[in-house]
Amino acid sequence: MISVKKYKILSYVLLALVAIITIAITNLLLNLIISGKLNEYVIVYVILNLLLNFTMFFLVFRFIQQLIEKETILKELLERIQTSKEIMDENVASEETKKIDIEDLIQKIIPPSPQSLGIEKFSETVLANIAKVSELVQGVFYVKNKESGEFIPAGKYAYFSNQPPKSFIEGETLPGQVAKDKKILNINNIPTDYFTVVSGLGSGMPKNLLILPVTDKEVTIAILELATFKPYDKEFENLFEKLAVLLGKIVNKIK
Repeated sequence: MISVKKYKILSYVLLALVAIITIAITNLLLNLIISGKLNEYVIVYVILNLLLNFTMFFLVFRFIQQLIEKETILKELLERIQTSKEIMDENVASEETKKIDIEDLIQKIIPPSPQSLGIEKFSETVLANIAKVSELVQGVFYVKNKESGEFIPAGKYAYFSNQPPKSFIEGETLPGQVAKDKKILNINNIPTDYFTVVSGLGSGMPKNLLILPVTDKEVTIAILELATFKPYDKEFENLFEKLAVLLGKIVNKIK
């Protein structure tokens, strides 16, 4: 198949040949007129025919050029569309890969036979399982004491501070405010002295914090503080909101 570029070259060559032939014939006719060998009317007729043929060829040439230009533009457009489609397909595939199976993760987080574990073992297992399915680096599971109304640390994950996590009541500190509002709080750039993480890689400061209220019958009965180096996205927020519903039922039964 002849390429568009070759079509252009061929059309220009044909136009040049027609122009050369037309000029040559015109020159020949002029010489014949000067020598008196041809009748001037015949010469005019031949010249008019040459001009008409040349004009028709030129119009056809321009038409072919326009078709070639349109074909080139269409080809470029199709290539751009194909490129855009490939990029969109990659983005869709990437988004599908990012999506998490919430029900599957909840099953991995909630340990089997939770009521037989006791609240401390249960809360620590939940935090450890959250770390397995997400990028949790430190966490605290607070449970509300019915008598005092305080939220007391029941379980910890990777908590190596010299000071144990403090108890709080509703409306007091960030966790207390979450307990009062009953709404998940997902923040970043938390104060550098809020958490300190110590691991085999050294010490570090998580910059992101998700505080999850665990409620039962519209009463906050527990709070989860989850600290990460990378913030939890909306998918994980949805996961934790559904997880909180199950935790509320289980914590009430264990207590």
